[in-house]
Amino acid sequence: MGCATAPRRPVRESAAERVEQPAETATAGSAEADETTPVTEATDTKPPRKRHKPKLPVPRASSFGTSLEGSDPRLAAALLVGATFPSAASELRVAREYIRLHVLDSAFERLERAVAKDPRMAEAHEEIARIWRDWGLPGMGLGAAYRAVKYDPKSASARNTLGTLLERLGQLDGARSSFAEALALDPNAAWALNNLCSLDYRAAHLREAQHDCARALELDPSLTAAHNNLALTYAALGDMDRARAEFAAAGDEAAADYNKGMLQLVEGNDASAALSFEQAIKARPAFSAAKQRAHAARLRMLTGKPAPALETRKP
Repeated sequence: MGCATAPRRPVRESAAERVEQPAETATAGSAEADETTPVTEATDTKPPRKRHKPKLPVPRASSFGTSLEGSDPRLAAALLVGATFPSAASELRVAREYIRLHVLDSAFERLERAVAKDPRMAEAHEEIARIWRDWGLPGMGLGAAYRAVKYDPKSASARNTLGTLLERLGQLDGARSSFAEALALDPNAAWALNNLCSLDYRAAHLREAQHDCARALELDPSLTAAHNNLALTYAALGDMDRARAEFAAAGDEAAADYNKGMLQLVEGNDASAALSFEQAIKARPAFSAAKQRAHAARLRMLTGKPAPALETRKP
């Protein structure tokens, strides 16, 4: 449960540029001469002909298969605009398309280009901060988050992003202040209300958490994180029926199975919890948290030892 949080990077066409040409065959007498070809002294007889290694053709970019840049129309369009009209804004647009596709390293490179062209571009700094957060290194993104707030003090989004980094770093008072400031700048910011709900839950202020998440869902009924957070709050209050209803409303099959497993752990039903986590893994094979929970539940069934503490973040 918590604040709104990289598949393997696809092979890109630009990789063709990094294919090295095969080295020229060394000549006789050089340090790199073919050891199988002796260097002969001058004689009246014709020396044996040197065997040269055949050159291998450098593969064309097309031989690498379909690239992400060529297969995604939105990314291709952004790249075309960036090549035609290079600017900080066009670099930011390309970066956001890479973020949408979960290619964060390429996004980060584009964002660095954007801030090089416009050092005061708050949106680019904010995206850099989010990438560091999503890489699990929130401390590395703090500088960018503070710069985003500095360069756009009226941005509720920048304040919220700063709050998410502070929350990840355990600076909960600072996170709460940032979320409250975001909400003051934008009273309809459902995501800021959801993040306050998360902090209230962690502090065991369950009624406040229930209120904040309910308000968030009034503003944005599709906010999955708020449904999950409200469900966990209901579970903590002992209202399992309403908790299940909120998890079902979240809509994400993998998250719903995972959260159902969390409730089953609370109820002490390890076997059912393990099955739920395994269903979550089936729906999302890279779901590492579900894998850890499934293992913990199975281990507790075998050993009787308690499973690790329940998580309070949205998976």
